[in-house]
Amino acid sequence: MDVRFVDHSHFQRAAGFAALGAAVLAVVAPQSALVPAAVAGSAFAVSLAPRLAGAARKRRIVAAVACALLCAAILCAAILDARAAWPLPLSGALLGLLFAVARRDSARAAGWAVPSTAAVALAAALVAGAVLLASIASAPLASALAAILPGWIASGASGAAFGLWAGFAAAPLHVEIGGDPVEARLSALRASLPAEVRGLAERAAEARRGAAEELPAGARGDLRGLLDALALAALDVAERTASLSRSAAPPLEDDLQRRFAQLTKSAEGAEDPAARSSYQRAAEALEGQLEHFRRVRRARERALARLHEDVANLERARFSLTLLRGAGAERGATELTLLHDRLQHGALAFEAEDELAAPPERARA
Repeated sequence: MDVRFVDHSHFQRAAGFAALGAAVLAVVAPQSALVPAAVAGSAFAVSLAPRLAGAARKRRIVAAVACALLCAAILCAAILDARAAWPLPLSGALLGLLFAVARRDSARAAGWAVPSTAAVALAAALVAGAVLLASIASAPLASALAAILPGWIASGASGAAFGLWAGFAAAPLHVEIGGDPVEARLSALRASLPAEVRGLAERAAEARRGAAEELPAGARGDLRGLLDALALAALDVAERTASLSRSAAPPLEDDLQRRFAQLTKSAEGAEDPAARSSYQRAAEALEGQLEHFRRVRRARERALARLHEDVANLERARFSLTLLRGAGAERGATELTLLHDRLQHGALAFEAEDELAAPPERARA
């Protein structure tokens, strides 16, 4: 089983913003309200992260306001009754859901798979646990730091520590279980591919891997999906090419031609009309097999040419993304749009060719 940690940059940004927001509100909050203030600060910092617009920002702000209101209610209840602070982990779970919303928005923008329900539930539970830990450890930590640092710095450091705990507790949102579909497909096919086709299939997977690594942070989310689609299409062509190569092996053609020539010669030399007719019918059957063999060979040549084209397109995409490093925002956006259109055209062309090739195969089946 393959376990991967994805979208490192978003994980680091979310933890950093959570620590910053928690530190800011912890500095201005009284000691008794240190943890609720840190939770609310983390929520607002994650909701107001830069490079957000439209519905994504609105969703996060609504979640942050709900989290802050819950923290305020918990603080009021705790002031009135110290035993009423037990709902504090609930605010942590809500903060965990806010991390999940942020991760989902980032995944959709980058073309990654969104977190599963189990990952969201686990992250919410872990962030709730982080809040419980903070309710026990934050005040002693702030007091210990206050002995050597100014009080506001000690409170801010305690709040920042909570923000980091909460960010690290949301790590399940970035864990993906299961192999990469392109790499898994290549591994399944590798042993059955002839050397020439196997080399092309490996180049396609390598080009797709390199292109995915070169995708800039602000790239269109569907670019990654198009790269995966083209790579999987290339591997499908590789499988078809390998199958056609086995059906159109040169020794088979040589054997058919030899048998056809032998039957033709026997038909010409036969004195009995019935025997001559049988030889001729057998030769006609072999001639039909030879024609079928030639069609298979042409299909194999077309598939191999298509595989070369797919590999070239993927390698071109990788080099195009490499050249975008350091490009200006306007030029980068234009180049990414052109790359998207080119990849989409390649994917649509493959689908059209596949539809045209499908009916004869179904008819033969």
